[in-house]
Amino acid sequence: MRDRYSVKHEGTAIICGSAPCVFEDLERALLLRPRAIIVGVNNAASMVSSIEHVWTQHNNLAKEYKDNARVKVHGRANVMGDWTDYVWPSLNWVCGSSGVAGALWAKHGLGFDEIIMAGIPLNREVLDYNKMYPSKYTKTDGFATSGQVDHWISHLRTFKEQGKTEGIYSMSGTTASILGKPND
Repeated sequence: MRDRYSVKHEGTAIICGSAPCVFEDLERALLLRPRAIIVGVNNAASMVSSIEHVWTQHNNLAKEYKDNARVKVHGRANVMGDWTDYVWPSLNWVCGSSGVAGALWAKHGLGFDEIIMAGIPLNREVLDYNKMYPSKYTKTDGFATSGQVDHWISHLRTFKEQGKTEGIYSMSGTTASILGKPND
């Protein structure tokens, strides 16, 4: 049986995704919030060594994430046969892109007051991963189609309408257009 994470955080978390802009976004976010805790999504810890905790909706790939970086993997509780360290039954409602789902986890699970998304633009024009992203899963299948991105954006808009994105911001792209950028 996996553990349930019981630490409640406060302050700001920067959550790293895997888009080509992740390092630029992270650098700009750290200039705004130099004391922020950095968390990630899926294999982001293999690119950003300061990440200790990642969220995944792909619990079946958690072993790969752990093999690529020393990281604790968090995931939804309703996925069986996985290698996650912590499960979140209260977050079984989270869906959409991994990056948006990770931001919701950081806010509603970990308890941070402010979440800044870095490398999670959800732009239809850029469907690639960062060149440093090591996942075999993504290298062979590609990131997504523009139709999938549209679907993920619709989930984000729904979460915003429901008030679930309060305190969540993004450094770039469509997610920044929907959620806004963090204040200076």
